[in-house]
Amino acid sequence: MKIGILGGTFDPIHRGHLTLAYAAKKQYGLDKVLFVPALIPPHKAARRDLTPAPYRYRMVEIALRAHPDFEVSDLEFSRAEVSYTVDTLRELKKKYQAGKFFLIVGADSLAEIPQWKEADNIPKFAGILAAPRRPFKADPSAPATLWISMPECPLSSSGIRRWIAQGELKDKQCLPEGVENYIRRMNLYQER
Repeated sequence: MKIGILGGTFDPIHRGHLTLAYAAKKQYGLDKVLFVPALIPPHKAARRDLTPAPYRYRMVEIALRAHPDFEVSDLEFSRAEVSYTVDTLRELKKKYQAGKFFLIVGADSLAEIPQWKEADNIPKFAGILAAPRRPFKADPSAPATLWISMPECPLSSSGIRRWIAQGELKDKQCLPEGVENYIRRMNLYQER
């Protein structure tokens, strides 16, 4: 079974995440894509405005309801510490012993992988599928990387949070069905 892994903060999840997962699934014949929300992302551990994990997890659940080949995993929530990709990959390998894994990232994250915990071990557990993202460009010489061909997505979670805080969601199509209602019901991303 070929399994894509799309980790992140998902604060909030948006259509760009789903577009990326679909493009990777289609181009590389993935059987399913696991969305793995981070409990405490290492590069955002000090961020005070990080939405509590249960809300972020619920938004991913809502976003994936209509997508049977996509699944949310609470794997990183079982750790009460910073979530590292290499640890998640090790745990997934135990759970899906026959699985072949592909880490799905944007080119911005790809550029950071050399600084990740045990970066040299990541390719031992998963192939890397990367999508171009400004200002980063597809680098055909990048080792162990397969490039995802897709239109560049201008969406960012930080931009969406800012729009909501200002009371104006500029792109009504940027959030998956049901997620905007959940954000409003829970009063998330209001001016802090």
